Amino acid sequence: MALEFDITTRNGPVQAQGTVDGIVPFHFEDHGDHWTARIGGHWQHTEPQSTATGPRRMAEARRNIYRALALFRSQAKHQA
Repeated sequence: MALEFDITTRNGPVQAQGTVDGIVPFHFEDHGDHWTARIGGHWQHTEPQSTATGPRRMAEARRNIYRALALFRSQAKHQA
């Protein structure tokens, strides 16, 4: 079970797109004051956060991406 993604950032939010387990679509956006992750067609999670800048912003985005995956896995496990 793996998460593969590419992170992009331009003059807007940090974004990541990829797949979970090679087939389930994954999308992440970090808007500074909050972040949102979508996995598959039905699961979505949003959390507020403090605003980070520079390299810290990218590190925080990566942590939040893995947090989203952990939440997704935990919720899926409890529903099974």
